Amino acid sequence: FLLGYPNEYGAYTDRPLIDTARAGAARLPRAEDAPDRADLGRNGSYLVMRQLRQDVRGFWQYLDARACGKAALRQRWAEAMVGRGLNGAPLVRGAKGLNEFDYRADAEGLRCPLGAHVRRANPRNADLPQGAPGMLSRLMRILGFNAAALERDRVASTRFHRLLRRGREYGAALSIEDAVARESEAPETGLHFICLAANIARQFEFVQNAWIVGTRFDGLRGEGDPLLGHRQPGPDGSPTDLFSMPYADGPDHRLHSIPAFVQVRGGAYFFMPGLRALRFLATVE
Repeated sequence: FLLGYPNEYGAYTDRPLIDTARAGAARLPRAEDAPDRADLGRNGSYLVMRQLRQDVRGFWQYLDARACGKAALRQRWAEAMVGRGLNGAPLVRGAKGLNEFDYRADAEGLRCPLGAHVRRANPRNADLPQGAPGMLSRLMRILGFNAAALERDRVASTRFHRLLRRGREYGAALSIEDAVARESEAPETGLHFICLAANIARQFEFVQNAWIVGTRFDGLRGEGDPLLGHRQPGPDGSPTDLFSMPYADGPDHRLHSIPAFVQVRGGAYFFMPGLRALRFLATVE
């Protein structure tokens, strides 16, 4: 998340470097990968912001129609799509709090479906597979020669695409009952999403395009993110508006013709300088 240091590939992410002869540049550290340049990016980061309009009413009315008005079934499907209960608790067993969990005990998605939003946004247990210490063993796991390790790392390694992310709600809250029953115009509600990354393309854009929008995430077909998916057909005309919920003793249950629930209203990319860079910028004439 911080610029100016080797990343998971052992390389340095692009960041602003300046000529050491420039006035005030002596206040900045030299770039580790380019000692003849002053590192304006060191200890800084990139920030992504999105304003996301959420069709809360459309979400609950879609599920209510599919569940034929059965409140318990409607809620169960909603929680499956998100990957968390209404109280925020993850659906997988063994979770410690709201965020300390992984999917190792739910490889088939029987509790938290493979395409659930939280599973797409952070597959969690696709970090470097466990195994014996040593460079040779590590190399075999990274290259996929260890079949057991490869099975534990089916999704592109999470460690390369991590984000520091937070969301802040805006607009008036809408209860499930009001969302289902009322026909009047609802006030706009949504989320201000922000995240920090050292490489926007490899972190934020990869998660958005490969995991959220991607229809082949973790072996799925014809499914985008059940919350954030755009629902546009694929290049070959294949659908992206499906959502599957596996069952241990029968075929998957599949929701279809899911509408788009989230619209991007705006957003931007920002560079956030570190303290030394801020002091330098404050003295630039």
